[in-house]
Amino acid sequence: MNRRILLWGVAVLALVALPLIVLALNQPFYLDLVRRIMIFAIAAISLNLILGYGGMMSFGHAAYLGVGGYAVGILAFYGIFNGWLQFAVAVGASALVAAAIGAVSVRASGIYFIMITLAFTQMLY
Repeated sequence: MNRRILLWGVAVLALVALPLIVLALNQPFYLDLVRRIMIFAIAAISLNLILGYGGMMSFGHAAYLGVGGYAVGILAFYGIFNGWLQFAVAVGASALVAAAIGAVSVRASGIYFIMITLAFTQMLY
């Protein structure tokens, strides 16, 4: 077996097992820490896709995290604490905003793409 495939398998297994281990510990601090690690890992992976494979520098990724956080906060304010529902609404809201911003931003390249994503991020701030 290739060493690289083995390392990827171990990493994926660790990421799958980590939330289960934290739930078994029943410690709120570690649960919050793992949750934040997973959220920022998703953000880093998405930035790696657009910058690494697409070669486009984007300043808009923080806006999508903010929209998802805002959606979860609004649901929690109204007493909806179901984590799966909050996750689905956060992803859906971020995807809608990303589709709207992406429809405009995809036509630009280079410094224009950077400025458009920065402008949209500032508008959502």
